[in-house]
Amino acid sequence: MPDRYLYTFLDVFTITGPLILSFDKKVAFYKDWKGLLPSLAIVSLFYLIWDVWFTDTGIWEFNYRYLLGPKLFNLPLEEYGFFLVVPYACLFIYRVWQSYFPKWEIPNDLSYSVLVTTSVVITLLNLDKTYTAVTFGLISISMLGYRLIPKIWKELKKNWSHLFTAWLISIIPMLYVNGQLTIKPVLIYNNMENLGIRIFSIPVEDFFYNFLYMLWMIPLFEYFNKRKTKRL
Repeated sequence: MPDRYLYTFLDVFTITGPLILSFDKKVAFYKDWKGLLPSLAIVSLFYLIWDVWFTDTGIWEFNYRYLLGPKLFNLPLEEYGFFLVVPYACLFIYRVWQSYFPKWEIPNDLSYSVLVTTSVVITLLNLDKTYTAVTFGLISISMLGYRLIPKIWKELKKNWSHLFTAWLISIIPMLYVNGQLTIKPVLIYNNMENLGIRIFSIPVEDFFYNFLYMLWMIPLFEYFNKRKTKRL
């Protein structure tokens, strides 16, 4: 495969399995489009703005050897595809786990507290590293904010076991997809702006960047799905 098709291949690879398996009768993910579309659109729009900002300020850059070439707002077209296929795949993992293991429980308070505490500490110790501070800072603000709003906290707590587990499961395909993006590399990071800690070739921030995506998207997904149910 020519180098310039690599990112396109990774986008297609990411979406193929979840898209085909969306018609599994137990999951029936294809029926959740009224929750999927707005939650994906809202969060992906924010992430694309974030991506443009980081690209323009040199937090990371793209290696056009592995890209088709066209770009919009300084982002390659494949990057827009990434922000469609990855959230779709992550939501799919969440719905699969929720459908097959509806009574799944983990120590919610413990995992939540550890993650909040860790995020706050990392943020405060690394305010000079933009990627680190923004990622862990937004996780800290989001999780503490959810906790302070009873209605949102109640819903999040109900879905936390599935959300957290889905994120852990998503790390498995992420090791391949992001591994390819970072080992070539398709995406080149300014290591002055991150912790410099990598799992294989992937900056550790990437895993929490993905967690934040799910932390925002899944509550929205559940909210829009409930609105759909009420209307029915």
